[in-house]
Amino acid sequence: MISLLPAYHETIVLPRPADEIYQTLAVATSNKPFIQPDEQKLLFNGWVKEERFRLSLRVHRANNYLPLVIGQIEPTSSGSILFIDYKLFPTTRLLLTLWTLLLMLGSVFSAYQTKNILYLAGGAGIIILIHTIVWSNFKIQLKPTREAFHRLVS
Repeated sequence: MISLLPAYHETIVLPRPADEIYQTLAVATSNKPFIQPDEQKLLFNGWVKEERFRLSLRVHRANNYLPLVIGQIEPTSSGSILFIDYKLFPTTRLLLTLWTLLLMLGSVFSAYQTKNILYLAGGAGIIILIHTIVWSNFKIQLKPTREAFHRLVS
């Protein structure tokens, strides 16, 4: 299915047991919203539960395009499989959807009222520009998040 919102999915097969991966993720993750003095070396914020996790890379300032790593750990006979989704945070997705709908409705309403299709084309152009910017920034932020996650679990 094609999504208008930025997302990336991957599956990682690892020779390590699921319990070991769970412990590795739990040790590298803080569930506190602010960086504590004793947690300077932790890589991720979020939570790790039995077979599931929800993480984001630790940053020192806000970043709306930072991917949220949502994953599931499945044990296998020779190791484990990780199913991972990288998505925008829910608030960012909500705002992007809201502004897309508002721009679309506004341009349709303006085009209908003025009987001028240029308003519709202008609104569509602005929506395309916004989504292009969001997708490109998401891809820029996806690379360091994936690299940090792969270094941690490999």
